Amino acid sequence: MSFVCLTHAGMNTAVILSARKERDSQIPYPLMPFSEDVTLLGRSIDILREIGISRTYVVVGYQAEMFKAYQADDVQLIFNPNYEFTSSMASLAMVKDLINDDFLLVEGDTFYEKEVLKKLSEIQEGNCFVMTEESGSGDECFVETKAGFITKISKDRHRVCRFEGELLGLSRISRTTFKKIVDKWESSDNSYLNYEYLMMDVTDVLDRPVLKFRNLIWGEVDNMKDFKHLKEVTFRTLRRKEDPFDKENLQQYLVEIFPGKDVTQAEIIQIGGMSNKNFRVNFEGKNYVLRVPGPGSDGMVERSNEEFNAIEGCRMGVNPEIRYFNAKTGIKLADFVENAETLNAGTIQRHDNLRKIADIYHRVHDSHVRLKNEFCVFQEIEKYDKLIKKANAVMYEGWKEFKPQVMALESRLNQLGVEMCACHNDAVPENFIKAEDGTIYLIDWEYSGMNDPMADFAALFIESEFSEDSQDYFLRKYYQDIIPPHTKERILCYEILWDTLWAQWTVIKEANGDDFGTYGKDRYNRAKELLSRINH
Repeated sequence: MSFVCLTHAGMNTAVILSARKERDSQIPYPLMPFSEDVTLLGRSIDILREIGISRTYVVVGYQAEMFKAYQADDVQLIFNPNYEFTSSMASLAMVKDLINDDFLLVEGDTFYEKEVLKKLSEIQEGNCFVMTEESGSGDECFVETKAGFITKISKDRHRVCRFEGELLGLSRISRTTFKKIVDKWESSDNSYLNYEYLMMDVTDVLDRPVLKFRNLIWGEVDNMKDFKHLKEVTFRTLRRKEDPFDKENLQQYLVEIFPGKDVTQAEIIQIGGMSNKNFRVNFEGKNYVLRVPGPGSDGMVERSNEEFNAIEGCRMGVNPEIRYFNAKTGIKLADFVENAETLNAGTIQRHDNLRKIADIYHRVHDSHVRLKNEFCVFQEIEKYDKLIKKANAVMYEGWKEFKPQVMALESRLNQLGVEMCACHNDAVPENFIKAEDGTIYLIDWEYSGMNDPMADFAALFIESEFSEDSQDYFLRKYYQDIIPPHTKERILCYEILWDTLWAQWTVIKEANGDDFGTYGKDRYNRAKELLSRINH
């Protein structure tokens, strides 16, 4: 196999740190397959080879024998005998006599898009860190910057003035800096030092440039919960993003959108999407987002309703401008929000964002706009049940007994009180995008309609697994500290309904060729668990 060398001529070395003892697994997570024969370690080695790295040192410790399958002419294993009682700097210091030039450093528990290492390898000299938006994992290394250089890193959120992002376990380290951190390490009496803090100690600000990636698909695996998320969510998301697309077919859509224009000059970049395919289109100096509906949408989404409601969202000022909408095909073209941050389950719960999201919902709920349709979750559950049968699919085990209990929530909600107003109904964190000026937009109005505002709040809370504190903070801001009685019970009812509906949605989608792993079954099981709280 031959590789195209993209790296600077003076750098052909990488170090992967994989010595850590796992707390809940007999197999090191870098060696655990998350898709067929794909592992974190194997994937990183393959990417390093692709970008021209010809010498990789893998520092091992826990279950070191298991790593021998990866040993090769260009991959050398280095054993850290003190792995149980040390941290990342001790492992990095194990290669001090082997490193003679600048190198790439990869933490073995990190999953990332290959574009990150490619960009990092193209840096010509010196150090370089990598950062992206805060993940909300609970183990973030927060970053503050100035003019593109890191000024502070900390895992203590109480020491962070501005939450600019989170450090990834990928970096470029110069030989000069490496010598400095090793010298300082050897004079230290703290065996649990991490290398990134030593780098902060021995370098000036101008020696700490950082590459920032927006909306990066990545993750760290510190435990079995993280590994499951990697396997069932993160990797599948990346796979959908990297799926090849038919450019000629997309250009045909653009011909309809821009009649009489030479659309062959348009730059088309795939940017992901869960149920749909989304593409960034750069044409005639402007950037747009092209949405192409995914398989299995027929019968679930009424596009004429979406078109009407989404345009109303634009008029409310909460949805980016829509330039084209085909209600027959579902093809949509909207303005691209430049350098926007897509919120995630962590960043959406920051107080500054929650205040803005409370304001968005006020603008929608208090708009007095009559959307084109009513979105009744109970009717949708019945509709999805018919679509499952039509697709010759089978709902999850116990559905026959569970469904009547779910449908009985309608009478309970009527007792508690139901309001009707314009609602978005699909508050996954990825539907909130934050512009450079701090403005947050609410996108993707496929499931919008007249509904109870408690359904919006339930979706917001459950899709990002809001903490109790975050729920309380949001409700206080929305209601200006006077929260109506029964609010939380109403929200809980809708959380059960959303989990049930999206479990059905998954069954339908998978019957049409999609693969969402355990997503649907997890939501179904959570719906059962939440319902037990009401019944008790």
